[in-house]
Amino acid sequence: MARRWWSGALGASACALLLACSPRYDWRTVQSAEGGYSVDYPDKPTAEARPVIIAGQRLPMTMQAASIDGTLFAVGVVELPADDPIWRQNAVAALRAGLAGNLRGHVAARDIAVKSAAQPPVSLPAVELVAQGTGGDDPAPRRLTARIVAAGRHAYQAVVLESGEAARDTRQQEQVDQFLASFHPY
Repeated sequence: MARRWWSGALGASACALLLACSPRYDWRTVQSAEGGYSVDYPDKPTAEARPVIIAGQRLPMTMQAASIDGTLFAVGVVELPADDPIWRQNAVAALRAGLAGNLRGHVAARDIAVKSAAQPPVSLPAVELVAQGTGGDDPAPRRLTARIVAAGRHAYQAVVLESGEAARDTRQQEQVDQFLASFHPY
């Protein structure tokens, strides 16, 4: 009888440990033929669209995003009117200003390269923003990490926005890095 009880208790404990270790992040690769990119999302993304102003023109931005525990993982894509370096430069500047303007606080920017999905991959010039502060009327802390790149007729922003406790939790950096490193324009 005691042996059965211990076996049952050990089995229940093992199940509880497995449930406690179940991943919150269910990573999946999403390829957007329309948006022209591939990225790993931590959950099933939703889609929406909103306009942005680039070089005085109102252009649609399509977005896919997934949210886990106060952290938003998103990719926004703007189709530019022309495959032109001036349009790409204006788009990167507008997206950068828009993201930086969303947070009150410190914003750091650095030039980086984003690898394309081409085989072999091509290094595309990009900007990485890291911002910490608050946004809007909400006093909760926020941390934003974004990569902005333009190629061909597309301008992209891959963004991770951590809010509240998530913005204070440095253990999330692995998920931020995984999402941003998996982003590859076509």
